[in-house]
Amino acid sequence: MSRLCWIAIAICWLFSPTALQAATITVSGENPRRAITITVEDATINLILEDLRKKYGFEVGGLQNTDNSEAQSITMSGSLQSILERLLRNWNHMIIRSADNESGIAKVMILNSTYGAAPPRAGSGRVSGNEDDRLLQALTGQGVD
Repeated sequence: MSRLCWIAIAICWLFSPTALQAATITVSGENPRRAITITVEDATINLILEDLRKKYGFEVGGLQNTDNSEAQSITMSGSLQSILERLLRNWNHMIIRSADNESGIAKVMILNSTYGAAPPRAGSGRVSGNEDDRLLQALTGQGVD
């Protein structure tokens, strides 16, 4: 392809409707431990978490696990922790709180993108019934009939 063709493709991409839609994230409220309002237009979870991280100074880990998230437009109110919990309801995540931070949040970790998924087991396959029985016995301190 000629150089002029590549330039035309680049210009078309820049002016495509998806490229022109800019994500906007607005946060209002003075007390993130009690009540803030977040208004999001066409932003992915990654962008929302990055914006909140910058504003409130907490760490974020595991953003690569949210790469397949779709852009959303939402408005939420509540404490920062409750908003984060609602935003991340479809991901296994951990929110580590902190008494030292103004927002009450020290770190947010996204573990994986499957809600409720168990961690992968070490080993080759499913444990046998006898091993399940022994594990149950060890946990409960009782025999299994």
